[in-house]
Amino acid sequence: MSTAVALVVFAAGLVVSLGASELLVRGLGRLGAKVGLAAGLVGLLTALGADAPEISSAITALLSGAKDVGLGVILGSNLFNLAALLGLSALVAGRMSFRRLLLTLDAGVALWATLVVGLMLLVGLAPSLALVLVLAVFLFYVYLLAANPPVIRGDLEPLVTANAPWGPIWWIVPSIAAIVAGSVAMVNGALTLGDHWHLSRIFLGAVALAAITSLPNAYAAIRMALAQNGTAVVSLAFNSNTLNLLAGVSLPAVLIGGLASAPGAMADIAWLTALTLVAIGLGYLQRGLDRWSGLVLIVGYLLFVVAILR
Repeated sequence: MSTAVALVVFAAGLVVSLGASELLVRGLGRLGAKVGLAAGLVGLLTALGADAPEISSAITALLSGAKDVGLGVILGSNLFNLAALLGLSALVAGRMSFRRLLLTLDAGVALWATLVVGLMLLVGLAPSLALVLVLAVFLFYVYLLAANPPVIRGDLEPLVTANAPWGPIWWIVPSIAAIVAGSVAMVNGALTLGDHWHLSRIFLGAVALAAITSLPNAYAAIRMALAQNGTAVVSLAFNSNTLNLLAGVSLPAVLIGGLASAPGAMADIAWLTALTLVAIGLGYLQRGLDRWSGLVLIVGYLLFVVAILR
């Protein structure tokens, strides 16, 4: 495949994947509201829809044998989420306020998933055991959202009303198919371009594809931050990271295997764990994030990018 053709394939895959992701987010959100799911579960479905491009791209890369790219997409996306969804949103909005309970719940699950995946990749924890450990905590978290106790219900607002029309729901299945097709084209184009331009696979996955596929999440988070809905931003950011690790790493590790040998995994996990802890610490101390704490998260991500490039 020539460079020109690879560029066209990559661009077409990107447009299709991100466009279909927007339709999927709307469809899943509308479905959750229509069937009467708790607001927290509607938010979780929305995060899953927004995560579809990176998860699909990562699995596509893994299945094609580019395990370093596939793993890099997920871990790099999670780092980008912390910098863009939390850091950039706080920088643009001036301040995002949220309750410590919400931060403890959402961020705690994401941190647990990060640590378990880290043990799997770095010290050889059995993938099946890692999946069980992540899934058990995640399902308990889902139960809390479904149970919808008052303390959680007060923190999470519905994204759409139940009397909204059904139209977007019919786009769910076609959107998923389009995201998968777009991700296949995007990854194949990116791998070809990386070879032509002599880009490292680690940079290609953990920085380039990771940031590009996370753009729907970043756009949604900034929009919610400007609307002073810091609660929704925190839920979107940390739920996205948890879902990425569950669907993009833990499950594929059981089905495909060999992820522990992917180059760059140790550095990516170390950076992700550190930046997650920084985000939790800043959010907990300030009961939110202001411009300075947002800048800290952005600088932390940029340092990661510099480390990748060296």
